[in-house]
Amino acid sequence: MNATDLPLFAYGTLRDREILEGVLGRAVAHGDLVDARAIGWRTVYYPGNLYPALVRADEWTQGLVIAGLNQRDMARLDAFEGDQYRPGTIGIEARGGTAMAQTYFPAKTIDTNAPQWTFETWTMHHRPQTIAAYRSDDFYQITENGRDQ
Repeated sequence: MNATDLPLFAYGTLRDREILEGVLGRAVAHGDLVDARAIGWRTVYYPGNLYPALVRADEWTQGLVIAGLNQRDMARLDAFEGDQYRPGTIGIEARGGTAMAQTYFPAKTIDTNAPQWTFETWTMHHRPQTIAAYRSDDFYQITENGRDQ
């Protein structure tokens, strides 16, 4: 199975269309984006950062399934996620059914009780500074060198 056989489940900042399209360097078709959730997972703050990580928990986390990704897209996503994440697969629910998707898990162990991260809180309090940072730098360079710390 290659990287483009499964859609991507995004649970963090990649749910923001401007960030997603900036990382990919292209527009994403509206039909390639579907609301989804992953049962048995919790989204928490990656320790010391404003972005999230998935941890196993008796909960569910909201996300977005992104279809239509190619090898170039996956290479850019891998670079954006950097060494702090590792790719893997996850079971999701979308459009009333279940499926498998790829996602990015934290590369280190994070406590299940870490503070919860929500897309809504990030959007309200941290999105403007994140977008400004990406606009002020060469986005391609950021994706080539990993996430801006």
